[in-house]
Amino acid sequence: MGTKIESDRTYKIGFIFLDEIHHIFHFISIATELSKTQKVSILTYPSNHDLLRRSIKELDGDNITVEELPTSAFRAFTDKIKGRELPRKGFWIKKNKKYILQTFDAVVFTDYFHKYLLRDRKPGKTPKLLKFPHGTPGRAYAFNKSQLDFDFQLIIGNFQYRHYKALGLLGNYPALVGYSKLDAVQHKQKEIFFKNNKPIVLYNPHFDPEFSSWKQEGLQILEYFYSQDAFNLIFAPHLHLFQENKGGHSASEIPEKFYQKKNILIDLGSLKSTDMSYLNAADFYLGDVSSQVYEFIISPRPCIFLNPNNLSYKNDINFRFWRCGEVINSAKELNETLAKATADFAKYRTVQKKITEENYYTEEGSTASERGAKAIVSYLDKALA
Repeated sequence: MGTKIESDRTYKIGFIFLDEIHHIFHFISIATELSKTQKVSILTYPSNHDLLRRSIKELDGDNITVEELPTSAFRAFTDKIKGRELPRKGFWIKKNKKYILQTFDAVVFTDYFHKYLLRDRKPGKTPKLLKFPHGTPGRAYAFNKSQLDFDFQLIIGNFQYRHYKALGLLGNYPALVGYSKLDAVQHKQKEIFFKNNKPIVLYNPHFDPEFSSWKQEGLQILEYFYSQDAFNLIFAPHLHLFQENKGGHSASEIPEKFYQKKNILIDLGSLKSTDMSYLNAADFYLGDVSSQVYEFIISPRPCIFLNPNNLSYKNDINFRFWRCGEVINSAKELNETLAKATADFAKYRTVQKKITEENYYTEEGSTASERGAKAIVSYLDKALA
């Protein structure tokens, strides 16, 4: 059936993409839907952009224009000297601000680098600034007061809507549409990563040093899986964990022997870490505070969470995901917890289903991407009338 965009007007809509590849799936399917009736550009930096272009092609987004806008020559030079793969966002936006402000009716952000446009918009407050989430809201960082700077907010589920409302973060135009990332990756086939039928554990530590399990327990976890033969392990941490300016860790911390073990797959940041390939393949989830677990439990399965800092979490909404499975304090508990995880899963299945229903809004007969595109055009019809 689908949800058709009904408007007599055509808008110029720009999607800002200055981030790592994991941001792509959070906007690309809605951009594609919009491009069927609107003029859509993805505004980015000069690069090959293989995943971006491939995603556009796979979703039949032929009408989308990818505009590779440079940062200043001086900033490009210093970025190269410092080995930066991405431009510094503030300098890139300042360089291209005049073009963006004068060209587009609306600009979409998946981050919070909007302030450079916010303060210099035209008197009629155009372009309109639209905010997309780049994941399922989990911890406190997702509930940022800068949400109120945006003219329009894309909301993926009832939990996000209610929590934003309780925190006073709902703007004048929130649109509850669902999780468009699922539309962007739905064509992916389940992959086989090991030449055996042993159950697969996905270990997905976060990069935030305050909460991440990697520094205290990571190598002990790899050692546990190295020394046993009952399970396969996919070690696919948050992309930022082994980036010096983000997680602060180095890949050199991982001994070579773990790469050589046939029951261990290590991926520190490829496409498969972002497109749910590993999430779909795994039988168990092992992590700490990454909201990726919310994508994992869409298909309910056993989860184990690491709390090496012994944080008080039971009455803290920012640790809502830890309701989905057992919480342990160290890798020493892993053997016993894994052994009983399947048998104990019955008590978590209902919880996982309820959380998924709260996280992701759905409607019969239409996709989140269709609803999102329609909501954006409907908002612009009202705001720019």
